[in-house]
Amino acid sequence: MMPNGLPRVRPWALPVLLAAWSFALAAQPAKTVILVRHAERAGGISADEGISEAGRCRAEALARMLADANVKRIYTSEVARTGQTAEPLATKLHIRPEVVPAKDIEGLAAKLRAGAPDEVVLVVGHSNTVPEIIKLLGGGSVPPIGDGEYDRLFVATLTHPDQATVVTLRYAGCAP
Repeated sequence: MMPNGLPRVRPWALPVLLAAWSFALAAQPAKTVILVRHAERAGGISADEGISEAGRCRAEALARMLADANVKRIYTSEVARTGQTAEPLATKLHIRPEVVPAKDIEGLAAKLRAGAPDEVVLVVGHSNTVPEIIKLLGGGSVPPIGDGEYDRLFVATLTHPDQATVVTLRYAGCAP
């Protein structure tokens, strides 16, 4: 004890406390953003073109995969096929998807960064928007998504405001 009644602090205590505090800050929960391209188109590329039977099957597969992933929010574009891809999961989780125009990827990226620290979010976008969103989140460049490619799923973990780690997965559709 010191003369003023306060306990004596050991010389090694401050570095240990600072290290513990730094570790606690680093252990903050991270935001997780799951990004997919919409499922298979039924035909043309117009905004009101929906998904095909194979696309509906893929959307159901996505819903089964993510049913227990703790998804709290879903974002789609204004294009019908993105909403139809998200619909099975949204119905299962009782979430109303938020529509963000496909041209507003910067606004969407800002919404994703502003979410709760431990939040899991699904984004259903397009072959040209998904890679751009990943880049805006700080996940770097991903290979382009081909016109006939619908099975790529990206898991972006936002580790800092402008930095993310990205894992690329493939998820199965349905046999024709």
